[in-house]
Amino acid sequence: MYGKVTRYFQDRGYGFILGEDRKTYFIHHANLDGEHIERGCSVHFKPFQNERSDNNAMGVIVVDAPEKGKEKESSNSRKKKPRHRKPCNADKVILDDRKF
Repeated sequence: MYGKVTRYFQDRGYGFILGEDRKTYFIHHANLDGEHIERGCSVHFKPFQNERSDNNAMGVIVVDAPEKGKEKESSNSRKKKPRHRKPCNADKVILDDRKF
C-alpha cells in the first residue's frame, strides 16, 4: 500500500502514515528496515495488525522524499523584521567625530 508520512518523531522513534485507503497507520522505527522517513515522504508499506492496533505499518520503503529547502526558500523570499525587537542605540548610525 502507498501512503504519505503525516508525522514522524525522530527523538521518540515513531510516527504516522496516511494510507491510500485514508486510514492512519502507526509506524515504529523497528519496522522501518533502515529507511529514513520524515514528514511529507511518500512511502510504500505493508499494513499489519497486532494486539494493540489494527492499523500498523512495516516494510516501509521511501518512494519520494520532499526536497529540503525548497519550501523554506519560498517562505523566506522576503525577510521580515522581528515583531518583538526594540530599537536601541546600536541600530543608529554613528557619525564621524570630525563632524562635531
